[in-house]
Amino acid sequence: MRTATPVNFTLDLNGRSGHRSSQLAHALIEAIARGQIHDGDRLPSTRTLAATFGLARTAVVGAYEELTAAGFLVARPGGSTYVERGAAAAARAGAFGAGPTGAFGAGPTGAFGVGPAGAGPPPLAPTTPRPAGPASPVTYDLRPGYADPGLISARDWTRAMRLASTPARSAREAQLDLRDQLSGHLRRARGLAVDPEDIFLFPSVSNALRAVAVTCGLAGQPVAFEDPGYAKARLALGQAGAIIRPVPVDDDGIRAQDLRGSDRACYVTPAHQFPLGGRMPVPRRADLLAWAAAGGALVLEDDYDGEFRYDVPPLNPLRSMPAAAGHVVYLGTSSKILSRGLRVSWAVLPARFRAAMAGYLDRAGDEVSQVSAAFLASFIATGALTRHQSRAMRTYRARQERFVAACRDHIPAARALGIEAGLHVTLVFDRPLDDVAAAGRLAEAGLACLPLSPFCVGPVRRSGLLCGYSRLPETMARGAAELIGRVTADLMAVG
Repeated sequence: MRTATPVNFTLDLNGRSGHRSSQLAHALIEAIARGQIHDGDRLPSTRTLAATFGLARTAVVGAYEELTAAGFLVARPGGSTYVERGAAAAARAGAFGAGPTGAFGAGPTGAFGVGPAGAGPPPLAPTTPRPAGPASPVTYDLRPGYADPGLISARDWTRAMRLASTPARSAREAQLDLRDQLSGHLRRARGLAVDPEDIFLFPSVSNALRAVAVTCGLAGQPVAFEDPGYAKARLALGQAGAIIRPVPVDDDGIRAQDLRGSDRACYVTPAHQFPLGGRMPVPRRADLLAWAAAGGALVLEDDYDGEFRYDVPPLNPLRSMPAAAGHVVYLGTSSKILSRGLRVSWAVLPARFRAAMAGYLDRAGDEVSQVSAAFLASFIATGALTRHQSRAMRTYRARQERFVAACRDHIPAARALGIEAGLHVTLVFDRPLDDVAAAGRLAEAGLACLPLSPFCVGPVRRSGLLCGYSRLPETMARGAAELIGRVTADLMAVG
């Protein structure tokens, strides 16, 4: 007779939304991440677990089935359910968000950012600005930089997780497979032909930039950086010892004539300048590459959301241009395509740095989760990523159009920048506005966005609001715009 497995762990089911089975699935994942349940453990029967926590048995059955489909649990002959090998590492890595409707999302176990903040040189590395803590629940989430994981196909997600949970492959094999798959994806989606051996994987772009700064000899060297620009990237380079030199940008991005011969690298976001949203035109790209070639410098190209463009011709990455391979480090991330919780980013290096980067990663141990790597490789190989991007692009275009139109109707003092690409727009105003105060008041009213001015570090401080529309349903666009219009009008009237 089989001995019943006792319940020797706790489950927190308070304050969760959604179906009871999904609530229980997330609670079990948290117990695995905390170490209360280990890889290989046999779980209690559905009847025992239901009786212990006062749940309907159907909810427990549903939770077990959901986690089995996701590769965290495995059902074995005789009716027993066990924790799959690698489940604990995957749970701690956040490889389970809100289920198929929020795969790898920022659910109870997936609240991940694009990289650690950390402390950098105070004058040049301010922390990433955040709106004041809202006094009421967020009704309109317009924080930039988030994809909508609810757009991921449940069928594709489940299939990729099943393939990823196959225990036969090692972590190294999973990473090699992902590098091969990324090589094909970059060629098809971004027109970028690269050798898989030049692709290196990281948990975040911040990790990648720190590694690039070390292996490419940027420590102690001046690096030109867009101003305003991406604060976390500035932090990462500063932490690795680079000397950040802010360079003002205009509507088309950075200008090569503003760079110096002494600059050893230049960080740019040419597909959708962060935060202003400009797309760098081809002549300016050519000038930037000519500057790099003349001085033996590097261009650090962060293609953070270049996959998404709306009603404009494609602009392939700088790295795809002739003679760019020896001077451009190309950076990409899965966080804007799928979700931050996946935590897979990549850097494509010039071939001469291949050995140095491989050695650095061996020493640093900055590894991507095996489950996340295997999941993304499967997601690409099955065509799911291509299908998802096509579907997401249509949805994001519709949401952007509705939000921008609502802003034109209800915020007459504002102009929307960066509407041709990406996942956010920047609202700039024709009158002086305390954008930090505006973001704080909007947060109190239930709308989360970011002020523009903290992204500036040079003498010119621009004001505005960064508004992400990727998670804003079209039916809510008008309400969000009306609220922004009221708050900003009140502040500008007082000012």
